[in-house]
Amino acid sequence: MRIGELSKLTGCPIGTIRFYEQKGVLPDIARNLGGQRSYSGKDVERLRFIMDCRTNGMKLECIERFLEYRDNPSLGNEWLLAQVKGYLQQVAKRREELDRVEKHLKAIALSLEKTLNR
Repeated sequence: MRIGELSKLTGCPIGTIRFYEQKGVLPDIARNLGGQRSYSGKDVERLRFIMDCRTNGMKLECIERFLEYRDNPSLGNEWLLAQVKGYLQQVAKRREELDRVEKHLKAIALSLEKTLNR
């Protein structure tokens, strides 16, 4: 798939995709005979992971290190483990917040349905 298709599929702007390539976060993108980038399903998965991490406040440096470790587990170290655990705590906190919001919204929806379906 071409860069425009990847952008539409993931919601990631083309300029950001190119930036991630330059930084090496999206490495070794295949190119067709005409020199155009050709992205695979693995690239889509990797870009979605990057975007999900960024959306949730993770620093690009950490994301790069997470991906490097995923690509080469021999790069694991205590710093990386501490970062992962810290982000896992943030994820758990965010999940709790979202669960509370969901609970309140469901109660409002139920109340509205009862009111509107008299």
